[in-house]
Amino acid sequence: MKKILSALTIFGLVFTMTFLSSCEKAYLVPEEQVIENVSFSSEVQPFFDAKCIECHNGSGIPLNLTSPGSYDAIISGDYVDTENPADSKLYLKIMPGESMSDYASPSERELTLAWITEGANNN
Repeated sequence: MKKILSALTIFGLVFTMTFLSSCEKAYLVPEEQVIENVSFSSEVQPFFDAKCIECHNGSGIPLNLTSPGSYDAIISGDYVDTENPADSKLYLKIMPGESMSDYASPSERELTLAWITEGANNN
């Protein structure tokens, strides 16, 4: 009787391991969101207002990001490269590991890149 139970136990373990090893795992991959029609005045400037102007307010630290002059400061200071948006100084500064990375969330980085990709419009 013990030999039968032992054989059944071994068979059960082998069957279970074989069955489980043949299972495929399904992983949820978040959908990539496409950001379109980014408005500088209603989406980018509020990001600057919330995260940047405490320091970038025209009182010594380069790049004054206060409204209404922030757009002109970014453009005239060559902080955006619409031909190579991911190489823009503004975008690179907020990337992980860079000097301003702690001040931008992943969604704010995506928003900034989308705005530059769309042509860095003053809208």
